[in-house]
Amino acid sequence: MTESPLFESSTINGMNLTNRFIRSATWEGMATEDGRVTPKLIDTMVDLAKGAVGLIVSGHTYVSREGQASPWQLGIYDDSLIDGLRSMTDAVHAAGGKIVAQLAHAGHFALEKAIGTPPMVASNFEGLARTPRTELSVADIQCLKSAYTEAAQRARSAGFDGIQLHSAHGYLFSQFLSPWFNRRTDDYGGTLDNRVRIHVETIRAIRKAVGSDWPLLVKMNC
Repeated sequence: MTESPLFESSTINGMNLTNRFIRSATWEGMATEDGRVTPKLIDTMVDLAKGAVGLIVSGHTYVSREGQASPWQLGIYDDSLIDGLRSMTDAVHAAGGKIVAQLAHAGHFALEKAIGTPPMVASNFEGLARTPRTELSVADIQCLKSAYTEAAQRARSAGFDGIQLHSAHGYLFSQFLSPWFNRRTDDYGGTLDNRVRIHVETIRAIRKAVGSDWPLLVKMNC
């Protein structure tokens, strides 16, 4: 019997994978309240690596404080988190695995009781929510791109094998793509080219910061 292609090795921009099985990002709920790595989270990642998963995608890591989606969610919003993240990637690599960091901002679905401010959205309109929302200004969008770029630099410093931008499940990047969520009339709304502008600009900024020789993936809804 011919072996399934799922067990074939593959390469993504220099990242060599032993097979095509990918553990997609999942909220583990194993970080500290401020998003730091814990021994329990490290053990979980190591178990996945020992189970011969070709690539592990970390749980969604919030790139800025106001982007947190869940309690005990992993963070990548500050340089003080790098050492803990590095201890996780070192353990995964020692177990023979590869791991990329998923970078995320929950936007409309941010955990209000955790962030302490109204969630940030692509567009604020009647019927969107029962509690206040803050529509991103163009200046806010520039800050958001910087947050993603700095998070990508932290991920590389922490030893991740690459990153994945979370543009699915209704999170902020996904909200920009959606004509229902995104009702802007500026350069970031309207046509598809405008709605995807934040993605393109963020990817270009990240590439300029981390180079072209490092895997950058994007998770999108179908």
